[in-house]
Amino acid sequence: MRARDCVLIQVLAFTFLALTSCAGGGGSEHIAPKSIHVGQPTTLTMEVSVWGAGSGKLSNRCSEIQCHYRVVGNQAFSVVPMTPVAETPGRLTVACVIPPLSAKAGDQFEYYIDERSDGVYNKRIEQPVPFE
Repeated sequence: MRARDCVLIQVLAFTFLALTSCAGGGGSEHIAPKSIHVGQPTTLTMEVSVWGAGSGKLSNRCSEIQCHYRVVGNQAFSVVPMTPVAETPGRLTVACVIPPLSAKAGDQFEYYIDERSDGVYNKRIEQPVPFE
């Protein structure tokens, strides 16, 4: 066997091992509202998805999903849990309802969503949304 053939076999073996040992991954998608209506509750939803390795219901793998929110200018964030509303083997949809807030048109709603996926902490910081 020539040296070039040995190198080719090593490259192919390494490539095969790298491709077959991928652990998988996941992500989340949240579409921020264009505005928040003063004096009305607001529903926020997020979809979490996974692919590749890992097992079990996604609602068990993704835990402690919460939305932290405030009117810009307030010091403290309030927290509301996001609860499952739909689930398929690779996708989990969660939602929460933000109660009516003391704000006026022109104020901004600031929030972030955090959760644990397979024990790993993740945080999504969203852009402020105007009140109308």
